[in-house]
Amino acid sequence: MSKFDSNRDPWLAVNLSMFFPGIGQFYGGNFGRGIVFLVGQACLLTMGFWHIFATPGNTVNGFIYLSIATVVYLVNILDSHLSIYYKYREKILEKIPRKRKNPWFAVFVSRILPGLGHLYLQKPIIGLILLTFTLVFLKLDDFFVPLLIVVPTVSAIATYHSYLIFPRHHGNFQRSIISLMAGLVFFVSLIGNYLPLLIEQKFDKFIIPSESMKPSLQIGDMVLVTESTNYVPQRGDIVVFTASEAIKAQDPEPSDYYIKRVIGKPGEIFEINNGKVYINNRPLNEPYIAEPPQYRLNAEVIPNSSYLVLGDNRNNSFDSHFWGFLPKKNIVGKAYKICWPPDRIQPLE
Repeated sequence: MSKFDSNRDPWLAVNLSMFFPGIGQFYGGNFGRGIVFLVGQACLLTMGFWHIFATPGNTVNGFIYLSIATVVYLVNILDSHLSIYYKYREKILEKIPRKRKNPWFAVFVSRILPGLGHLYLQKPIIGLILLTFTLVFLKLDDFFVPLLIVVPTVSAIATYHSYLIFPRHHGNFQRSIISLMAGLVFFVSLIGNYLPLLIEQKFDKFIIPSESMKPSLQIGDMVLVTESTNYVPQRGDIVVFTASEAIKAQDPEPSDYYIKRVIGKPGEIFEINNGKVYINNRPLNEPYIAEPPQYRLNAEVIPNSSYLVLGDNRNNSFDSHFWGFLPKKNIVGKAYKICWPPDRIQPLE
């Protein structure tokens, strides 16, 4: 066994595996297991997010894949440690270093919660300061988005400092490794903090509150909505929108959001007569409606940047036949998928 092999540290492997499954196994020389963990985790995450967000995906399957990915992540961390511990262990080596302190264990617990590594290294004052600071800002960043950068910064500093204060000589190579790791801790933590916000800016969810979209949507259905400033509604799209001024005039206590189907686009001539919707004098084929509309609207041109939106339950829907056209500026996005409950998961057409 080479000197390099015998000096491999199981807790450095743990820290590497925390970035992504398989990396710690590569460090420990277990290339086969490393590839299995890395490829397997990549596939699980890809399938999980695809099933949750893609139109034909099944939300339940998505959560199952992500749950398995969580288990794989934890098993990967344990495996990266034990594989080196049992392969290169010495008599004085502990699974959890209590008597003989290990700087990589200090880094590990610092990444879990800044300050713990310093407490482990018997630096209580700075440890308690970092711990208190982190816990306070974990609460504050729920209210102030710019503060989301604070905890990743503290985590990176705690990671770097907990290694450097360990009482032994640190060469340039070791300093380079811990500097790189601290930088990765910062960027990974930052991505973890901002990723939910990025997802919320692209996707939203909406729970159906009424029967106005039956039979397409039932009360209690949860739909996913894509949000985009470049979205151009098309006929047949189901859209979520906020109350326009015309809606507020009809309803003094409007809902926060509404959901209807786009029927007419700007510049088109619409008419509702004899239970049929006509666009540019041609009747629409509407297999999605609950029943034909029992009202009449005379022919009219839809204004620019406005849309005719109607509920699929035509005779029980507070929609354009009550309050007129919907301005484009009020449209939040397109509902494209029922994501819950499990027996209702399906794409929206």
